[in-house]
Order: sequence, then structure tokens, then C-alpha cells
Amino acid sequence: MRKLMVLLLLMAVAGCGDDDATETGATEQFTQGGVSMEPTVKARQVVTARTVTGMYEARRGDVVLIRSPGGLWGDRKVPLLKRVVAVGGETIACCDTAGKVTVDGRPLAEPYVAEDASLNEPPNADYCGPRRFAAVTVPADSVFLMGDSRARSNDSRCAGPLPVSSVFAVMVG
Repeated sequence: MRKLMVLLLLMAVAGCGDDDATETGATEQFTQGGVSMEPTVKARQVVTARTVTGMYEARRGDVVLIRSPGGLWGDRKVPLLKRVVAVGGETIACCDTAGKVTVDGRPLAEPYVAEDASLNEPPNADYCGPRRFAAVTVPADSVFLMGDSRARSNDSRCAGPLPVSSVFAVMVG
């Protein structure tokens, strides 16, 4: 019995048998291919990201790499870098009277947005145009992603939320 208790204690300290689904793996470097995350990440800038080895625990503000599902998200072969703006269960909309994105009715402070999209540009089937969009309740285990350069980003505004399982890495530097 004593050996079993020592073994369990060692496993707990070492993390063996831990069901924490937010484990992260090694870091990798990726080159940003486009301008959708400027000014935070410039085109052709190399970023370091920690790979997700379990289920990613979505956090608003994280900059994540996703595998494109295609459609308005773009080429399926190219990883995309976007910011988590809302997580499962939250309701996101744009815009309040000041033109700000809201989550659960509260305006977000988004100092990282330098080039916002126009408020009322006519919709375009090929890209996300206007920043105004109707309220969306993000499904459980999903994320609502947007680029920091809203005027030059295809993202959840027009393509909808993505499953958390689409996230394969989180930027760390």
C-alpha cells in the first residue's frame, strides 16, 4: 500500500495521469504570410508559437495559429494567425454607439487594432468588408477570431466561429 501511495504521489508531482487538456508542446517558428495581424505581427515576420498537444483552452486576447477550413478563411495549406476575440458561450457583436466590438454587451478595449474596417461598407462575397456584424453567440468549444488589421483580414466576422480544435499553436513571441 505504501509503495502505491508513493507511486501516486510521484505521478502527481511529475504530471503523469493528469487529465489537464490544455497541455502545450514544444515551440516552433512560423512566418506570417499576410498583413491581417499588423501592426502586432508584420508580413514575413517570424513568430514563435507553442504547439497545442491537447485541447486548447481558449482565452480572449491569445494570438493563435489555425489550420484554415477553406472558404473565406483562405488556402487550406497555409496556417493562419488570428486573435481570439470571443470564446464559447460569449456573444460578440459590432458595434456599439462608439463603433467598438462588444462581448456580452461590454465594449472591448482593443489597442492592438490600428487599421479598422469601415463601419458600413457594402458586404462582399469574397472578403470581410465592413466591421459591423450582427450578434453571434459563440458555440461551446469554439472561438471567434479576428485579425488586428480589420480592414485587411478575412476572419470570423464573415466566416463564422471556428472549433477550438482548429487551433494548433499559440503565439508566445
